[in-house]
Amino acid sequence: MGIFAVYMFSAGVYLLAGYLIYKWLLAGDNQPTFNRAMLLSVYAASFVLPLFRLDLSHGASAADHIAVGTPQAVLAAATQGGAVDIAATVLLWVYLAGIVVMAGITIIADIRLARLIAGGERRVFDGYTLVTVNRPGMTPFSWSHFIIVADGEDKELMEMIIRHESAHIRLGHFADLLVARVVCILQWFNPAAWLMLSELKAVHEFQADRAVLDAGVNITQYQQLLIKKTVGLRFQSFANSLNHSNLKKRITMMYRSKSSPVRRMRALAAVPAAALAMALLGVPAVSQAMTEVSSATLTQETSGKVNQLSAQMQESEATEMPAASEKPVDKPDVLPEYPGGMNALMKFLCENIKYPADAIKAKIQGKVIVGFTVGADGKLSDFHIIESVNPSLDAEALRVVKELKETWTPGKQNGTPIACSYALPLTFRLD
Repeated sequence: MGIFAVYMFSAGVYLLAGYLIYKWLLAGDNQPTFNRAMLLSVYAASFVLPLFRLDLSHGASAADHIAVGTPQAVLAAATQGGAVDIAATVLLWVYLAGIVVMAGITIIADIRLARLIAGGERRVFDGYTLVTVNRPGMTPFSWSHFIIVADGEDKELMEMIIRHESAHIRLGHFADLLVARVVCILQWFNPAAWLMLSELKAVHEFQADRAVLDAGVNITQYQQLLIKKTVGLRFQSFANSLNHSNLKKRITMMYRSKSSPVRRMRALAAVPAAALAMALLGVPAVSQAMTEVSSATLTQETSGKVNQLSAQMQESEATEMPAASEKPVDKPDVLPEYPGGMNALMKFLCENIKYPADAIKAKIQGKVIVGFTVGADGKLSDFHIIESVNPSLDAEALRVVKELKETWTPGKQNGTPIACSYALPLTFRLD
């Protein structure tokens, strides 16, 4: 769950960057088809780019400046949760609660809408189904392949209403809104998600307005329809409603000339914006915070055992652990082992770790102890910092340890493979 939360946070940063570029450079142009494609591209890029992470904590090679201490292992039952773990767990619960609330609100709205449609009078036409409901004053809207209008709607206006709403259906706007609503549920904390939804609806209305006018409808009569429906009751926020978008902006857009294709080149500004967002996520302090959250789970167990383990490691790199003052720490009979043994582990770490450039400049050094769990199947999980020195050193130590993807030989207790909590000390030192 922690990894997913970090992924969604990263996606949110890219989404915000994309929205700002769109709003700044493209939102005012009369090119709704291109702008729609741009908005959908921002959605797609926001959820793909977090898979590629820029790490700015890398600096000089650390092969000659790193000492790998003797690792320690205790039974996984002794895993502890510190203040950072507890804070990360609380954040995960808050995030999950927000998803549940937003999903619940959306589902309730859909149920209400489904009941409204089910209780209306249906007439099937080519490409859409017209549903007439007993809701005086309700603004017409479309949802999926349904066009919903109030009973007693002015018959002189019905042709324009049908043209407008059928354009939403023909252009597949409902699929766009499905994407946007899922993003709003997952990114409920991100203002950009809701602002993107608003911009997407505006573009939908511009496209539908253009379709009506291109069909030969009188522009003055159509604008009078929009003015009349501006005060109508909107039923569903995730549907395409006739009065969803800013009326003044829609009327202005009707008279505005189509934007030159050359202006579309401004969309390229999204590239440096994405690079800037990637650089921000790669800043050591941000990277470290995200790493802490990614290793968090929805449940944490607290214990003083690992505090004793950390203190012992600071004093010595011996393999024996002193007994705790209250209860001894349980040790496996056989320690987990990296493929190829300790020499192979040290070789891998020294070849892949980098001394962060900012730590070198600030002359920061010290011992970072990274903890993780070696499962009974030899898989690694629950990476976290047991003993911290500096955000940059912590992030680099955690990064390189997470690269230990090979399946380990699990620890054993009474001959049975068991999960073990593993602590690996890495000392950064400068000449």
